[in-house]
Amino acid sequence: MDARGAEWRAGRRVMTHAQRDGKRSARSRQRARRSVRGARTFQAAARADRSCTGRSGVGGRVNFYLLVPLVACVSSAMLTVAVFARSAGHRATRLGALLTGGAAVWAFCEVLWNASGDPRSVLWLVKLSSIGWVAIGPLALHLFLELTGQPARRVARLVPALYAISAGFFALDLATPWVHAAVVRTSWGWGYVFGPAYPLFYVFTVSCLGAALAVGFRELRASKSAGERAQARWLMAGIGVPLVVASLTDGLMPLFGHQPPRLGTISFTLLGASIAWGFLRYGYSLLAPGTFASEILAILPDGVALLRLDGRIRSVNEGMARLAGVAARDLEGHAIADLIPEAQLDARDALSEQECTLASRHAGRFPVSISTAMLRDKQHHPIGLVLVARDLREIAGLRSRLITSGRLAAVGQLAAGIAHEINNPITYVRANLGALRALLGGLGEKLPAAQRAAVEGAIREGEELVDESLDGVDRVVSIVRDVKSFSHAGGGPREVVELHPLLDAVLRVAAPQLRGSAAIERRYGEIPAVRGDSQELKQVFLNLVINASQATAGGQAIRIATARAGDRVVVSVEDEGVGIAPDVMGHIFDPFFTTKRVGEGTGLGLSIAYQIVRSHGGELSVRSAPGIGTTFRVELPVADLADSA
Repeated sequence: MDARGAEWRAGRRVMTHAQRDGKRSARSRQRARRSVRGARTFQAAARADRSCTGRSGVGGRVNFYLLVPLVACVSSAMLTVAVFARSAGHRATRLGALLTGGAAVWAFCEVLWNASGDPRSVLWLVKLSSIGWVAIGPLALHLFLELTGQPARRVARLVPALYAISAGFFALDLATPWVHAAVVRTSWGWGYVFGPAYPLFYVFTVSCLGAALAVGFRELRASKSAGERAQARWLMAGIGVPLVVASLTDGLMPLFGHQPPRLGTISFTLLGASIAWGFLRYGYSLLAPGTFASEILAILPDGVALLRLDGRIRSVNEGMARLAGVAARDLEGHAIADLIPEAQLDARDALSEQECTLASRHAGRFPVSISTAMLRDKQHHPIGLVLVARDLREIAGLRSRLITSGRLAAVGQLAAGIAHEINNPITYVRANLGALRALLGGLGEKLPAAQRAAVEGAIREGEELVDESLDGVDRVVSIVRDVKSFSHAGGGPREVVELHPLLDAVLRVAAPQLRGSAAIERRYGEIPAVRGDSQELKQVFLNLVINASQATAGGQAIRIATARAGDRVVVSVEDEGVGIAPDVMGHIFDPFFTTKRVGEGTGLGLSIAYQIVRSHGGELSVRSAPGIGTTFRVELPVADLADSA
């Protein structure tokens, strides 16, 4: 039994070793089979690569699909430079350049990830590429709003929020797998698997692009210009084709598990091409409302507006915005008739220096001169009007002063002769009335007492009549003296005059009339001396101060201020009185014009003051508002400049 047991145990050990060897052989055969299958898989992959590239071998394989994003990258970059260099100052041009530039960045990242073999690097590049495409929707909508110049204020207010949402998607893509979850190897390169947040991004982007197309379609229907319509079609195609192609190959098909070659980057090259084509084909592009140089327009004092054929404002320069008293963007989209109601615009007939009024928000209505010209594209199709508006307020003031000067000159010539002719007979009348007054006074003494009592009342009445006549003659003499002063204003000797002491002397002389009427405020600045006739200048300022006191009531103020303005000294006399009516303003310097009651003024005070100031090489102007007050402004050249003249 022991011998048999030992044999059985020995046989058992032999069988166990054999079984173990058999299992090892089975495992070896399995490893061999897996190696064969791996080799076959490698060979199949190599054949697939050769079918795609035409080459094989380590380090020598070239993926021809890389040419697609590479061409898109180079083309988009070149188009970005071309568009941006054309007119970098316009917002719409910058937006178009951002769109094509984003496509270039997107395509560049796609080239890099398809040339990489590391899945982690590929996923990082896919996420990084979102900087080029994540804001495509808001950019396209913003671009079309700028292109068309339509107010669309409600939509325009949403643009910053849309950009903020795009920034949120960008951060979400970089930090989480919610937009791009993973990458997969394909026969043409690398595809990707979307996360749960991608459908939201897709709906957001497509909605923005759809809104952009809706804005463009509305402009296409409203435009009267064949050139504008053609460009609108090009730009809508530039948005529409990427919307369809990129949605399919880069969005919907990968979302449902299919991995076709990506054509989104090459399709977005069409947008840049349509923008560049607009510049080359038509010269004037919707992207930049105005082919005129913005640098020149910015410094022009005149207002320039680019109008659509229907009269709506597309763009204005800063000069027009200043005239209107509003921001330039607030005028875009409004009818020019809202700003210049009298403008009779006709696309067929250009206007030249037509005078009308402009309605400013702050300055009210004032005169302007407008000129228009037709704007055409390179194919001579009318696409709008250019309107130039020139402010005529200063010219109207100069015209008024010229008219006043002409009136004063004519009256001065007449006054010199009339004053001379009147002066002699008035002298006789004055002397005779004085003698008659003396005779009446001595007549009563020569009569007997009985007769004197009978005629005493008549004599006294006669003396009163003679006294009234003498007062009238004295008034005539005063008027003649004023007329002679008016006709010979500026004839006195010139000397250096310090205005502050002169103004103080004027206020002392006027003190009796100022007492109880208004408070005097002196606001003297640092001013040099002037050259002139001190007596004539006193007459000017005394007249202005007296007029101010007569226009004010108790508790109101009269401010006398001095300042230097370049080569001139400015003296202003401002009151808080009743002001001057607009229909009177144009006549206040006319001779014999007065608003005072009969007997209170001759109407020569301001005329003489105006003539004196002009004879000193200065200017006398007035600004007034009824119920607010009046300011007279006297400008005189400083003494050294007057001497050199």
